[in-house]
Amino acid sequence: MLIDEQNGSELQNGLNDLGVSVQPAEQAPATVNDTNFQFVQVNEFQPNADGWNTIGQIIDHKVVGHDIYLTNTNQYQVKVSFLSPSALRVRFKPYRYPNYEKNNSYTVVNHDLGNIDKFEVSELDQDGGTLKIDTGVLQVYIGLNPYGISVQKDGKVITEDTYGKNIVFSNEAIANLKKCPDSESFYGFGEKAGDQLDKKKFSLTFFNYDNFTYNDIDANGGKVVPENNEGGPLNPSSPLYNSMPFALAVGKGNENIEYAYGLFFDNVSQSYFNLGSNDYSNMDGKYYFGALYGELDYYIMVGNEQNDETTNAVTDVLNQYAELSGKSSMPPMYAFGYQQGCYGYYDRWILMSIAQAYRAANIPIDGLHIDVDFQNNYRTFTNSENKFPNVGEMFDTLHDLGYKCSTNITGIITANPLDENGNTDTPYPTRDSILNLNDQNAAISEYKEDAPVQPFIFNTRAGEAPTPNIFIANESYGVDTGLNPFKYPTPAQPEGTNELGTYGFYSDMGDPKVQEWWGEQYDYLLKKGLDMIWQDMTCPAVVPNFDNGNPDKTLPLNLMMYDKVTEEYQPNAKIHNSFALNLVQATFEGIKKLKLSEEFKTGGDNGQPLYNYNKRNFIISRGGFAGVHRYAGIWTGDSASSWDFLAINVPEVLNVGLSGLPISGCDIGGFANGSGSEEGGVTNYELFTRWITAGAFLPWYRNHYDGYTKTFQEPYRFGTPVPENCRKYINIRYRLLQLFYDSMYENTQTGMPICRAMFVNEVNDPSVFDYADHQFFIGKDLLVAPVINQNWMRDVYLPSGSNWYVFDIEGGKLPEPTQGGQVYSWYVPLDLVPVYIREGAILPVRELEQYVGQKDNNIMTFYIYPGPESSYQLYQDDKTTMDAEEQGEYRVTEVMTMNGNGSKQVNFKRVYEKNYVPNEKYFQVKLLGNLVCPESVSINGKQISKMDLADFDSATSNAWYYDSDNEFVMVKVEDNASELNVFVAYPDAE
Repeated sequence: MLIDEQNGSELQNGLNDLGVSVQPAEQAPATVNDTNFQFVQVNEFQPNADGWNTIGQIIDHKVVGHDIYLTNTNQYQVKVSFLSPSALRVRFKPYRYPNYEKNNSYTVVNHDLGNIDKFEVSELDQDGGTLKIDTGVLQVYIGLNPYGISVQKDGKVITEDTYGKNIVFSNEAIANLKKCPDSESFYGFGEKAGDQLDKKKFSLTFFNYDNFTYNDIDANGGKVVPENNEGGPLNPSSPLYNSMPFALAVGKGNENIEYAYGLFFDNVSQSYFNLGSNDYSNMDGKYYFGALYGELDYYIMVGNEQNDETTNAVTDVLNQYAELSGKSSMPPMYAFGYQQGCYGYYDRWILMSIAQAYRAANIPIDGLHIDVDFQNNYRTFTNSENKFPNVGEMFDTLHDLGYKCSTNITGIITANPLDENGNTDTPYPTRDSILNLNDQNAAISEYKEDAPVQPFIFNTRAGEAPTPNIFIANESYGVDTGLNPFKYPTPAQPEGTNELGTYGFYSDMGDPKVQEWWGEQYDYLLKKGLDMIWQDMTCPAVVPNFDNGNPDKTLPLNLMMYDKVTEEYQPNAKIHNSFALNLVQATFEGIKKLKLSEEFKTGGDNGQPLYNYNKRNFIISRGGFAGVHRYAGIWTGDSASSWDFLAINVPEVLNVGLSGLPISGCDIGGFANGSGSEEGGVTNYELFTRWITAGAFLPWYRNHYDGYTKTFQEPYRFGTPVPENCRKYINIRYRLLQLFYDSMYENTQTGMPICRAMFVNEVNDPSVFDYADHQFFIGKDLLVAPVINQNWMRDVYLPSGSNWYVFDIEGGKLPEPTQGGQVYSWYVPLDLVPVYIREGAILPVRELEQYVGQKDNNIMTFYIYPGPESSYQLYQDDKTTMDAEEQGEYRVTEVMTMNGNGSKQVNFKRVYEKNYVPNEKYFQVKLLGNLVCPESVSINGKQISKMDLADFDSATSNAWYYDSDNEFVMVKVEDNASELNVFVAYPDAE
């Protein structure tokens, strides 16, 4: 047994109590005898304590290609593999004679991160024997007695194991301890609470969990954080809905970032990072990561410090991780528009009134999100004919108004035999086409003989013989307080109940055949015109019932489920975090297949395409695992209306972006009631305004609330000046949509976040770390400092090395530039968010639309700010279809400025284009800060006409004018060549 003799009995009993089963050392754990799986708090997972086994002495090593196998005296083996000159992978399975042939990953799609031209392995006679591996970029030292690994670059230690005790294991639990210098900080980790960007000194756990309002309470009223830890949105130790065990480590020097590396721990069981938190032991100077089950499998990606305009050590790490885990796809542009959702838009007439009211209020909006109210008595993939009759016509009407719609799709398939009218004979094809439902006991329902797949999870538990009974889950949607007049009948209460929710079946999403079946179920809704998918309850989130006593608000951890990477059935505890990723993948691939099908191409009237033919996917998901960025954006779960939730909004979204997922955001205004709620549950006007105005600069921008506990949360329903202030910043958002879109395209190429922590752009200014929690960039040049607390004063730090202009979306007269490297105090009334633009920046600005696509021609104006030469990459496609991704039909244009003696040039060069031509025949260039009128303006060497404003606006060819009051030059440029040079000549200075 894998137990130290000295501490073995106590350790074995303790881990068994925590659900960590003991396995024979000689073989892989093929079966599980211990069924006591449970959630384990951060301070109860204790690899820094005594009693864990270590690797110790390596007695044999083998080099096979770029892999090194290291075997200890007891035949445990560590495998170290090199994926590029700057990336390596370390694997350890806690049993003898392991097999490393399978890669066993839900996340990793690429193990070739670069050519390895140099790979020299030598054995050094030092420290009991050491292997040195030189890749030309890294020098990796592997200690042989005892085992340990040190990664160095140019003679500097980047990361290294603690001496002697590094890889540790006990029973099935595994961990790795590493050194952590004082100057090292940790970012990323996906969706984590806390109002600080840097998670150093905290302990984190990764366990997809239905943590309503981050209250850290399980189904029995117990806490899922340590007793001395108050929990809540300010607590990074809370388990949340999404798990991304990726760390971005940054070594801070006195003058710049000295190094950066990424560490991805690839394990889908409950896992942990302790980043120097002394929550049960002395962790000074070290950190660890580990998991209750599975393999210790981690990747180190070291950043290369090119420090040019586009690449530095941090961005290089993000690019390597994107190569490792796969690239995101371009969403439709409307995904970056403003969205409105509500649990409580319970019928068509309420929904249409909201849609019309937004248009009447002149507040731009693209998305409407309909919760489970939409369904026929919680039949997933259906609509209620009572509440949402003629749903196809309804969607058509909303499309005509510019709306794109989603509905909530959870993972449950109801076992309730009754429809919304109490009838049992209404077809429910998703269930009834494959299953003979037993109305009296759904668990013993039998599959039909011709069922192509048996998707639902059987009620087989770890250590027990397989059963033909199907597992029954219970999903709660809260309580109807009397607002909803519609009933939800059950056999026990045929007149309906105010307890909202359903019992039913969950599909075994780890099985590829089940995933394919799941994707096919979207056919009906897509044909009716549903635009996007809202994937909810993804943990999956369930409450205890007769079949499930699990207090952790998810499927029983001993429930056996299929694991496609090992091709075996595993207890849920061992693959728990994979469910949400598998669910979202099944949705993404299924709806894409449907939208590209021949039936969608020719299934409309007179053989015309259906509305959704070839339309781009967009999914907003509550949960996932590392890799979910390939399929969806996320929102950060069920927030409450409080200043604490607003305070965590920025660092949470920034860290999600640093973990490879570009599109995320919270429920603006708070989903649930909180300390910031007032009469009728309505969010306090100041809190709501600050949230709307801050959210205007974050990737996912949805106002969403519980209409059963709140009277309203739409901005136009507040008293003045709330609608005016909200409208102002939603307008700004829409005029900046091209910036968000271009930043998203950059993410698909390099892994760069849309919204960026300041140090990502400013590697040579160590002061940015002191202000990184609540300031950020969109792209590389627009700096945003939203107000996130109940205060009308706000300090803003401007990074050194640049001058900055206060940003004005109208592009009016520039104020004097503000010097970087200093802190400036702002008075910030409710209609103001401090925003700066870097000198020399190029910024595309669109005309205002009430929704994406409202105007056939939406002229783009490039704001050119005075300052150093710079560049910008513009991405254009049709904003909607899959033609860009599937056919390569899009355009990429490099925009560059050049400063001359008495001149300014702006150059536009199409670096890629195929079968895409914008509707707009021209664009505009607005050169700001021009104190004198130019002498001439030329395009591609040919002088163009100067006009007054009236003539300029009506001009159909190249032209320019000068606004002396606002000190800018505006140039109209016909978009008729693959390269266009705008040359502005100024009169000689006297």
